[in-house]
Amino acid sequence: MQDSSQDSGSLIEARIFLNTIAFLAILIAVAGAASYFVQAGQFKEVVQGGKAVKVYQTVAQTPVPIWKILLSPVLCLTGKNGPKLVVLILFILFIGGSFSIMNKSGALPALLAQLTEKFANRKTLFVVVNVLAFGVMSSSLGIMEEIVPMILFFVPIAYRMGWDSMMGMALPFLSSGLGFAAAMFNPFTVGTAQKLADIPVFSGLYLRAPFFLVCMALGAFYLLRYVRRIEKDPTLSLTYNDDLKYKQETQSKTDVATLERPRAVVGVIGFCFLLIVGVVVGGTQVKVLQDLAFPIIALVFLVMGFGVGFFSGTQTGHVFRFFAKGLADFAPAVLLILMAASVGYLIEVGGIMDTVLNNMAHGVRGMGQGSAAVTIYFFQMMMNLFVPSGTGQAVLTIPILAPLGDMIGLSRQTVVLAYQCGDGFSNLLWPTNPVLLIALGLARIRYKAWLRFIIPIQLALMAVSVGFLYLAVAIGYR
Repeated sequence: MQDSSQDSGSLIEARIFLNTIAFLAILIAVAGAASYFVQAGQFKEVVQGGKAVKVYQTVAQTPVPIWKILLSPVLCLTGKNGPKLVVLILFILFIGGSFSIMNKSGALPALLAQLTEKFANRKTLFVVVNVLAFGVMSSSLGIMEEIVPMILFFVPIAYRMGWDSMMGMALPFLSSGLGFAAAMFNPFTVGTAQKLADIPVFSGLYLRAPFFLVCMALGAFYLLRYVRRIEKDPTLSLTYNDDLKYKQETQSKTDVATLERPRAVVGVIGFCFLLIVGVVVGGTQVKVLQDLAFPIIALVFLVMGFGVGFFSGTQTGHVFRFFAKGLADFAPAVLLILMAASVGYLIEVGGIMDTVLNNMAHGVRGMGQGSAAVTIYFFQMMMNLFVPSGTGQAVLTIPILAPLGDMIGLSRQTVVLAYQCGDGFSNLLWPTNPVLLIALGLARIRYKAWLRFIIPIQLALMAVSVGFLYLAVAIGYR
């Protein structure tokens, strides 16, 4: 089988790449400069009244040298998140190369064509089912990064449905993001935060369950509304001009029956997806599997890509050339990931995060319960700009904020809910989140276009979150 798509150049266009680089460079400069002007400090655990509590102490100022700021996209690999970054980079490169094989061999477009034909007259059902499916998975299993590769399937599906790449990215990514944020059983955010706050794990479901349902309904409504708008007038698509260049890549005329070994192709894809599901589900029960989830999933995609390439009848030389092309297309995304990670690295090296947290805690003490809950929510949202890790934020903030809640009469369950909302939804917003950058790269969407798409629903989610926080205070949420 011959190459079924034209060489489309790099995954991320030069203008999009440079604009994103410039924005991240500003954040890096701000993070580096803060180490010169913000007092360094840290929380130390001490025993008071027979209990371990964290007490803030100032420490010697540690301004980050200019050379370190300039080299932070490389030096961040030596920080505490360095190993995770390496795995994340290999993850995206392997997946990029594998999908390049499946796409250019003609196998993936052919399979997706059959799938979309079955839902051609049931588009509303397709949207609602996928929103709920991704939302429930993320809510219960705490997965979001693992969903990102699905974007490479859903973008061509969206094109064939008559939609755009924005819809192709949003259906899996926005849905899983909403489920992750409004989670009922997320072990990495809700479970970790409740454990740190010394309250029963996964308690308080009577309020979180309605919160989850409201958020998922809002997500489904928002996506269906967007679909209706672009179906009526395709030029209203936020990615209309960019999509004109990329749609042809997914419009292969290849039929599944013309592949050399169609059953083997379908079998490889099906088997690999079962393996991925097994890894994701198993990771919630087995810690070793959880720690190795990314490398294993990357290897499974590698097997899927080469397996589909060979069984489709593509020449061996072409298979390896397609893989190399996929690696090259995804290479610019690696720099963006490193620059995004370097912002948090500079905050870590500068030793100012605990100072910011301490100042916020002092400010909350004089507030009413409702205002305090909302302030914690917005603080966690801003914190996610520099610490894009739900578990990392919980470990950093909950041991400080939970006792603070006791002092002002704010239940620990409400503190956890405020943390959950602030951390979760902003994962879909901040460009310092490497997962968001990867998702945008896979979908070939400009961050500016994504902002135009995501801000309206972010504002709606903000209103919902604030409303539920005030409700939690009113009912004495426990």
